[in-house]
Amino acid sequence: MKKIIAVGVLLLMASAAKFGFAEQSPYKFGYVDFQKTLNEVEEGKKAKAMLKSEFDEKQKNLDVVQTQLQAMKTDLDKQRLILSADTLKEKEDEFRKKFLDLQQKVASYEQELKNKEAALTSNILIVVHNIVKDIGEKEGYTMILEKSQDIVIYSPTNADLTDRVIKEYNGLSKDKKNALLKAK
Repeated sequence: MKKIIAVGVLLLMASAAKFGFAEQSPYKFGYVDFQKTLNEVEEGKKAKAMLKSEFDEKQKNLDVVQTQLQAMKTDLDKQRLILSADTLKEKEDEFRKKFLDLQQKVASYEQELKNKEAALTSNILIVVHNIVKDIGEKEGYTMILEKSQDIVIYSPTNADLTDRVIKEYNGLSKDKKNALLKAK
């Protein structure tokens, strides 16, 4: 779908250039890098810092379990020749169980962090969408594209609205952000 839109925009721009409309084209295009915007608005920076802190904490817990597993494996390898078959099987089963628990914990942590990231960024994105929509309507843009999804292959730098959107977002009061959230 993104590729179809990109091709359509390129064809529209190419036809405007072919027929001499490039300089006085009735079309006005812009783009915004939403990923950059998320990373640079104040609320996005706070969310990113909070997620990093939480990730680091969870990574410490995982490192402890990994260290325990490594020690368990080393001991198992050292004792392999002197343990009875039943005892060896029991220790291997215990190791396997702890290893599977670790894998499940990693998957659980990853999903938890993805969910938190989505929750923290969804409201930011709604406000950003509304800022972009407002710019587009007020300034007569034909189309404003999202750059970080690889739709924009080339565009002059004056078509990049990202820094402007970031500045407008950071300048909004909490009440105005809430109003834009409700405008969806």
